[in-house]
Amino acid sequence: MTGLFDGLDRLDLDGHVRRWTTVDADWAGGDVSQWIAAAQQFVARLQADPAGVTDEQWRAIATAWSTLLAAAERSTDSAEDEWFFRDLWLRSWLLQRLGSRGDDPLFDPEFVLVRALDAMPMNPEEAGALAARSFEMEHSQKPEFLPQVRKLRKIRRLLNPVRPLAPLLADHPRWQEFQSWEQVAPDLP
Repeated sequence: MTGLFDGLDRLDLDGHVRRWTTVDADWAGGDVSQWIAAAQQFVARLQADPAGVTDEQWRAIATAWSTLLAAAERSTDSAEDEWFFRDLWLRSWLLQRLGSRGDDPLFDPEFVLVRALDAMPMNPEEAGALAARSFEMEHSQKPEFLPQVRKLRKIRRLLNPVRPLAPLLADHPRWQEFQSWEQVAPDLP
């Protein structure tokens, strides 16, 4: 798409919403750095004054954000976790600033919890056993340890956006599962 990434720094929030709502996620091009810039500019406009956004704007923002992430993921296969984590962090940040809103998908703390737990690359017991050896694995020259260390680091990254949402999730049926991961967290690399 010609001009898709032009003038991102000059767009206001509504301009970003218009741009990303009209993108065909299946046909958008661009490299990782362009999509990262697009996501950063969109989020920067959103974070400037989230309290001043109307309910109607939030619905449009949710659509545009989802479209931007889908297009970015399709265009940059190798960076799929990039978009997943950006989504979790934005949702977590919004929930921390504005609280939960039952009718808006961007403000659903359950979404952040469930997506993070479902993305765990192993169970807490396996992670705990590997984490006990993480120092050895990180400093070893053995290439077979590298994927395991990456998985342990991913677990830490998955826990981080959920942790500040504890007051909103304490009664959730899967909160105990999250707490079992928290027991492993201090030993993760």
